[in-house]
Amino acid sequence: MTVIEWFKTLWPVAVVLAAFGIRLEVGQALGKQRHRQIEKDIQNAERANEKAVDGLHSRLSRHETETNRYLTEIRDDIKKLLSRES
Repeated sequence: MTVIEWFKTLWPVAVVLAAFGIRLEVGQALGKQRHRQIEKDIQNAERANEKAVDGLHSRLSRHETETNRYLTEIRDDIKKLLSRES
């Protein structure tokens, strides 16, 4: 069997192997791209969570300050009322 006959016989196998190799490379590239996108999504979610926590802390601090102010006013009013009764 000559080289040309071998080529005529085996060219479909070579084409299938080449197509399979190309498909593997494309799949790996797409997988890497998807992996990078997932990492970016995770980082964005972490940043959003940090911002939400910071916002929550600021609101909580503001409410604590207001509550302390109200309690101080109530204590002062109670002291005034008790001093009047004496």
